[in-house]
Amino acid sequence: MREKGIVMKTATNAATSPAVLDEVRVVLDELSDRWNRADARGYARLFTPDAAYVQFNGVVLDGREEIEDMHELMFRTMLYGTRLVCDTIESVRLVDENTAVVVSTGAALFPWQREVTAKRLSRQTMVLVRAQGRWVIASFQNSRVKPFPTSGPLFEVASKAVRFRVDRALRARQAR
Repeated sequence: MREKGIVMKTATNAATSPAVLDEVRVVLDELSDRWNRADARGYARLFTPDAAYVQFNGVVLDGREEIEDMHELMFRTMLYGTRLVCDTIESVRLVDENTAVVVSTGAALFPWQREVTAKRLSRQTMVLVRAQGRWVIASFQNSRVKPFPTSGPLFEVASKAVRFRVDRALRARQAR
């Protein structure tokens, strides 16, 4: 299904209404807007004060202040001039009327990049909570999408190498 920039790849639960999907879309649009203006403070304000934020490289930011500080630095350096594209919502699951688990994909693109490439694509898992009548992000996990091959010559060689190392470690352990 595609509507207003929402692509549902997995089913939502019965409690997820079109209105909730629109509200989630607004949150993602606000994330992009703040990012695209290099507004670290505005970006961080979309998160709860005690939010957990896991960057694509595994670094954990604890709370709104750390989210703001890191993005202030990144917007001036490594992410200078980038724009955030988050146009695919893969799923929204309401845990209760004030808590939603959202999975989306997107990317930070540099000015010379026109579209999201497989190399830049990331998947975000967010926990949104409704606070004072609006959704804010309580938890954010960002991971690069790097599909693991499950067939072909590279897969065969890697599988044999893993089995060899595991078997060798098990034999060494038994010999002790």
